[in-house]
Amino acid sequence: MINFPVLLLCIILLSGCANSELVNKNSQETNRGYFSDALACNQSTMQKTKINVPTAGTQTVIEIPVGHDANTYVDCMKHEGWPVPRADSTEYLKVSTACLQQTRGTENMDENYEACIKRSRLDVEVITDK
Repeated sequence: MINFPVLLLCIILLSGCANSELVNKNSQETNRGYFSDALACNQSTMQKTKINVPTAGTQTVIEIPVGHDANTYVDCMKHEGWPVPRADSTEYLKVSTACLQQTRGTENMDENYEACIKRSRLDVEVITDK
């Protein structure tokens, strides 16, 4: 009789642990694991090219990264269970064309174009090497 409550408690605990939906829901709400999944997908979708480099009388082959396959990255993130938003480029193209026409022929075209884009309603994030 004493073993029955212990057995019942073990069954309840195991059934609670086996329900992974709660774990997935919590990780989606807190974004836990997003960075590591994004990094893994980023590295796995890196396209590389091989080049021969002459070294001390021999040839060494090295791989140089040349970019990413965006569609494969999206598929990888979806496979990991993360939503991947798609950007609509039509609005960006409209604003970009209008800003380009406004700033064409001005003295500081790059700075004026950047200011025009910043004044627009686009949410553009600029990544620099600084």
